Amino acid sequence: MEGKAPPTILWDFDGTLVAGPGWAKTMVRVLDANYPGHSITAEQIRAFLQEGFPWHNPERYHPELGNPTAWWSFVEAILTRAYQGVGYGRSESKKLAQSAHQLMLDPDGYSTFEDTLPVLQRLSDMGWRHIVLSNHFHELTDLLDKLPMKHFIHKCISSAITGYEKPNPKAFTLALELAGHPEQVWMIGDNPSADVRGAEAAGIPAILARHSPNETVKYYARDLLEAASIIENSL
Repeated sequence: MEGKAPPTILWDFDGTLVAGPGWAKTMVRVLDANYPGHSITAEQIRAFLQEGFPWHNPERYHPELGNPTAWWSFVEAILTRAYQGVGYGRSESKKLAQSAHQLMLDPDGYSTFEDTLPVLQRLSDMGWRHIVLSNHFHELTDLLDKLPMKHFIHKCISSAITGYEKPNPKAFTLALELAGHPEQVWMIGDNPSADVRGAEAAGIPAILARHSPNETVKYYARDLLEAASIIENSL
């Protein structure tokens, strides 16, 4: 008989466990390398990134993006249009988008928050298992393997692979299946819609961390230390 699944925490990745490079800022870094002295800002580029990414339509299942080549081709088209939007030609924009793609995969662009490792250790010592559930690219597991937290993460679930973006309920039911349907489970993330309301709709208690709530949430933590205390006090 298989043993009972251990208590599990589902973690958002970017903005919760790490500070990521961000699409717009990464695109500006590419311009810095190719056009020193340019005047384009991240805010200008960000204006062209408000729609089109898979997570902008979380109700839609996207199996056609189930391999890295297809996913990045889709995303590079969005980045190309953004570069065109701030004034670059189509051919040059495509090259810049490809460079941004490669830079987004660089682990040096991801900074682990100061409280991340202590909290992962603290909760691990209490018997909690950690699973990353993220709206991200296919290579997220490879990226995690290059970060200090790698020894704490049991599984990594990326929406690019599953085809389901948070807050789609299927993203959470898949995570529960992969976790072995633990009796005790929490979601911790910085997005009130994707992480909190999405998890709660799937019957998973969720903590909004780092991101100050502009609406009522049941559990809010200014940092991961407070999130860990919420979980401890719930036992």
